Amino acid sequence: MKTSSDTRLFTYKDINRLPEGCYEIINGERREMTPTGFEHGDFEAGLGELLRSHLKDKGYVAVGEVGILIKKDPLRIRAADVVYISKEKSPVRPKGILEIPPDLIIEIISESNAAWEITDKVKDYLSIGVERILLVDPMTQTVSLYLKGKKEALLFNFDDEVTLVKGLTLRMKELFSP
Repeated sequence: MKTSSDTRLFTYKDINRLPEGCYEIINGERREMTPTGFEHGDFEAGLGELLRSHLKDKGYVAVGEVGILIKKDPLRIRAADVVYISKEKSPVRPKGILEIPPDLIIEIISESNAAWEITDKVKDYLSIGVERILLVDPMTQTVSLYLKGKKEALLFNFDDEVTLVKGLTLRMKELFSP
């Protein structure tokens, strides 16, 4: 049984000394994340490699639950699967939790993700000004693209061409065959 002393509330002052682990912080509370499977990791790695090979001179790419500050008070930090941030936004390679919005976030949907969790995450990303958010769903072989300032998502199949960032398009089926 949990008592109030079992739960530590994190604040913005803790941002540079957060404990190791796979979690997000929602309104100051640590929310553990379920480990992902091989397919999820394969998608992350493949998309990260593609972005890095095409955009290495234009910005920075990171994969693997990259921390992104959504709100300082109460502290809200999301963990993204794949992140691209341009050198225009960050002239030097970022360190630690990102405190500026990336140009692109890609989330790979897992069977354990509830629809409301994904929607909540997308709303957080849009609230800080992320330009493009891609939700890749290997189970349905679909990609949902959310754009800053737009109210509707664009829906694609793995056969369709999707623009990841300006100048880089991809058909998911070319990167991942089931």
